[in-house]
Amino acid sequence: VDAAQNKDKSLAGVYTITASALRLRAGAGTDKKILLEMPRGEKAQCYGYYTNAEGMKWLYIMYKGTVGFASSKYLKKERGI
Repeated sequence: VDAAQNKDKSLAGVYTITASALRLRAGAGTDKKILLEMPRGEKAQCYGYYTNAEGMKWLYIMYKGTVGFASSKYLKKERGI
């Protein structure tokens, strides 16, 4: 899995998958290897790391013990308590 290129503490938190099936990839971009698919409604953790690719942020996230990149377009951050 590629390393994230940037960090923004404000991105850290729990995200909900909004796409019907969001692909977790080994790097930022649709041309990167698919590690697994995350179903809509599932949750993933981001620690604030990301890489810009294809005109958007690709968040470096952890989903059920697997780390990789997913497009921020299909991730909705949970509100803090």
